[in-house]
Amino acid sequence: MKVERHSYSIHDILTLESDVALPELEAFRTEFASSDPTIRVELGSVQEHAKTRAERTATYIERTGQHGFAIRLELGRRTRIIASPFLGHSPHVLYTNAVEPVLRWAFVERGFALVHGACLAADGDAFIITARTDTGKTTTILKTLDSHPEYEFLSDDLTLLNENGTVLSYPKPLTISRHTLHAVNTPLLSRVERFALFFQSRLHSKSGRNFGLILTRYNLPMATVNAIVQRVIPPPKYRIQRLVPHARISQYASLKGLVVIERGENREIVLDPHEAAEILLANCEDSYGFPPYADIKESLYLTQRQDLREEERRIVSTALCEQPAMVMRSETRNWFQQIPAFISRAKRPVVRLEPADVRILEPVGD
Repeated sequence: MKVERHSYSIHDILTLESDVALPELEAFRTEFASSDPTIRVELGSVQEHAKTRAERTATYIERTGQHGFAIRLELGRRTRIIASPFLGHSPHVLYTNAVEPVLRWAFVERGFALVHGACLAADGDAFIITARTDTGKTTTILKTLDSHPEYEFLSDDLTLLNENGTVLSYPKPLTISRHTLHAVNTPLLSRVERFALFFQSRLHSKSGRNFGLILTRYNLPMATVNAIVQRVIPPPKYRIQRLVPHARISQYASLKGLVVIERGENREIVLDPHEAAEILLANCEDSYGFPPYADIKESLYLTQRQDLREEERRIVSTALCEQPAMVMRSETRNWFQQIPAFISRAKRPVVRLEPADVRILEPVGD
């Protein structure tokens, strides 16, 4: 039986061909299949000791064997991801747990960092908003776009960044909750979708994910369980225009600032470039807490030539070296009201006063 191929080209940086459609990459879908894609995603038998000419390999098979979550990575100039047929029925899990970690380090090899942060553009200037997982980044992005139609959307979860500060869009569908949906005025969701969101929100909530991570400590096949759950009740993922109809997508922009949102006592803290880079990188690592990342990560970033973690750090640090960065802490989670002020300040030209330019103002009379 002929297998249908699904082809993707991500900003012409790399190409991907898959035996199963990957909804998270739908924005990069192309009808023109590459004869030599950077990454191939295949469904088939996962063999732990298969013969290969790949530079490095990694295999992860849960206790359920070929009937559950099982992948084999053959990594090098061209990469193969062989996944058990079981994963063909849970494309969200296949993408998140297998494809995205490979993409992260494949981009680094090509001069880009796939950082964990949302991104908005204002007149061609890009502003990354990063946070620890489940802080409220998606709600903040939706509220900001809803109240400021002049801003453009580049991404909600991941952003592509090179050392020159060029930011490229990565518009995955947004994973929302009932709380997130209430953050916008006119979402284009049907009554059935709104009703389903009640169950989806509970199942795919922060507490649900945390419970799954706890169970992994007991060597249970949680990636398999997650795939089954997502097959039965898919996560609530929607394109940005379904949630904010007037939202415009920008393909690229020039980095002009970074905002770190945190919950806590109301406060704004200016960051130096080194602090900003370290926080952004820490948030990237925090977002990959799901299995099998801990078991395969060294095969992904330790190549025969270099440790790609150092290159990722260099790309991010260079891009942020001259850009304003700030931590915004809020008790009421009203970051969407603070971010526009930060953007306005960052867009103003900076005037550096020399000693001779400083004027002493005479005090006003008593």
